[in-house]
Amino acid sequence: MVIKQLVDTMLTRANENSLTPFRLKDWDQLVKWEVDGEDHYWQSKDGQFVPVERGEAGFTLKCSADTLQKIVDKKMPFFMALWGTGDIQFEGGFGDAYRLGYVFLDDERERRVIFISHCWLNINTRFPQGAAFKGANVPLIKTLLDSGLGIIQMPCPEYEVLGLEKYAYGDIILEPLRAKFREVAKIVVKQIKDYLALGFDVVGVLGMNPSPSCGVDSTKGKGTMLGTNRDTSEENDSGIFMDELKKLLAENGLSDIRIFAVRRLMTGEPGLEERMEQLRGYISA
Repeated sequence: MVIKQLVDTMLTRANENSLTPFRLKDWDQLVKWEVDGEDHYWQSKDGQFVPVERGEAGFTLKCSADTLQKIVDKKMPFFMALWGTGDIQFEGGFGDAYRLGYVFLDDERERRVIFISHCWLNINTRFPQGAAFKGANVPLIKTLLDSGLGIIQMPCPEYEVLGLEKYAYGDIILEPLRAKFREVAKIVVKQIKDYLALGFDVVGVLGMNPSPSCGVDSTKGKGTMLGTNRDTSEENDSGIFMDELKKLLAENGLSDIRIFAVRRLMTGEPGLEERMEQLRGYISA
């Protein structure tokens, strides 16, 4: 192929990638190709690349026609040539190089993620008798992995605010406690927004019933944590962290993010398979 055909093939390949509109969003850049003495220009516009005659490039790629032919023939990955072998040299920001490199990357990801309460994956933050597994709830995590989901572990609000073994329990109550839990929830909301902005499917948020923090349909000990009473009986309510997370999602226009939970498993307690069946129903809906 002549050099122009090679560059045009790369442009077509970039624009045919369904993720290119996400990766080029808010990226106003003129890209210059220098290939064996020939210059070609792409302008990022409305989530695609448009060929233009020339201009003052903010990012320049330099390579040989032989290198570009290998990339077109898929004998060399563009990203590797740019970042690994040095067959493509670039002038411009490293962030721009990453963005451009991603446009030509393919992989096996389904781009579906789920946010889960911290102690599903790290049971060491739970109280001892509440730890029915050695390190994580393996059946639950395996169920999520078998569904092709990426697992995003939320910070544990109780650990962040009260300590690993919760010795600060009762020292912070009511609105100050809610405010601190809200700060933790802000981290989760930011991550959800980031994933959505790049076209990921956020399947939902998986809490843990009846946690005083991460319970969704039921909670136990919420009043003692808030300092409003000494009642440790279970009630049909959401935990404090989930309260604050729901509020923040609503404030950010994300009320459609599903929040669901399955019941935690205590040592020696039956019903594991019923819980996993419930989980499969949630994530397949």
